[in-house]
Amino acid sequence: MRILHVSESLDPAHGGTPAVPKALASAQAGLGHDVTILTRDEPGRADAIRESMASIPHADKVRIIGVPRGGRLDMWVNRSARAWALQHAHEFDFAHLHSMWSPIPHGAARGLSAGGVPYTLCPHGMLDEWSMARSRSKKMLHLALVSRRTMRRCAFIHALSEHEAECVRSFGFGPPVEIIGNGVQPAEYESIPDPGEFRSAHPVLGDGPYVVFLGRLHPGKGLDLLTSAFGWVAGRFPDARLVLIGPDAGAREDVERVAGEAGLSDRVVLPGPVYGREKLAALAGAVCYALPSEHEGFSVAICEALACGTPVLISPECHFAEVERAGAGVVVERRADAIAGALASMLEDPDRAAAMGRRGRGLVFERYTWPGVAARCVELYQRYAPPAEAGQPEGR
Repeated sequence: MRILHVSESLDPAHGGTPAVPKALASAQAGLGHDVTILTRDEPGRADAIRESMASIPHADKVRIIGVPRGGRLDMWVNRSARAWALQHAHEFDFAHLHSMWSPIPHGAARGLSAGGVPYTLCPHGMLDEWSMARSRSKKMLHLALVSRRTMRRCAFIHALSEHEAECVRSFGFGPPVEIIGNGVQPAEYESIPDPGEFRSAHPVLGDGPYVVFLGRLHPGKGLDLLTSAFGWVAGRFPDARLVLIGPDAGAREDVERVAGEAGLSDRVVLPGPVYGREKLAALAGAVCYALPSEHEGFSVAICEALACGTPVLISPECHFAEVERAGAGVVVERRADAIAGALASMLEDPDRAAAMGRRGRGLVFERYTWPGVAARCVELYQRYAPPAEAGQPEGR
């Protein structure tokens, strides 16, 4: 198939959402499809974007097209994306749009619809109650004026989880909802690096156990809560460390304050962003990966940890109950005492934790790999795409 992905950004600095079209498009190219990504021109970020795609199999087969950000008139619908999509509509059989509130996907949707190209849109967790509560009036206005029209014209709507599917259905957009999660690149996890590589790079860890977080240090990730919970159990495990990996997105100051108040500044390690094999070594060497987040659409980091054979400790708001059903980790309420109890259980019984990690690795390789996700998406594109001779482009 000739597939177009549309994403506002591919910059890794913008969180997890840009990683999805890069990985999904590359996996579909690896299956033999002709794949293009339409995104925003991002001067000064080309090297970072290129580096973020360097290790993705088949990324070199994906064509990337950039359009200008636009001015104030493009605040909700990017005119350049609309014009490009309409001009090139004949080159595509199906399009996959990413994100609810960004101008470029909605601009492309207008052009694709006018050009007779069917499309799907993935909200990436942006329609649940937690997300809608933030700037609610602006989002409701966007729904009324822009995004509801885009959603109604979807061939189907792509939800990442059953929870997201329920959120989508509650808005009554009309098109059917299909559930497909995100994934990992299996080749990247077939040979996990020695965890000693990460310890060598960070001698402060010593030989003791550590709990790891990987992602943006954002207030919504619950890192102050995790740090408080670690303080509750730190006295029982004097060699343990809490390692919070990722760029600061507003939470580092609170973490450092909580750690300082608990007298744990030397045991809460903040190494900044870590990539490639060092990232895998960090995950593989941890007793568990912890994410007591306020909200997740679908956390790729959870899958990454499980693929490394590391059990996970997550909140219900991560919407990944399958972890507990598979015996690959624990789901605990966002309370310091509950998180502390789960941390203590992992630290007290590392053999049990390791067994959970092995089950988690099996779960990911069975259900959450990008080649599998890519094939499932293509299957749905083909199911929902009208026959070529039946499609009649709409007027401008």
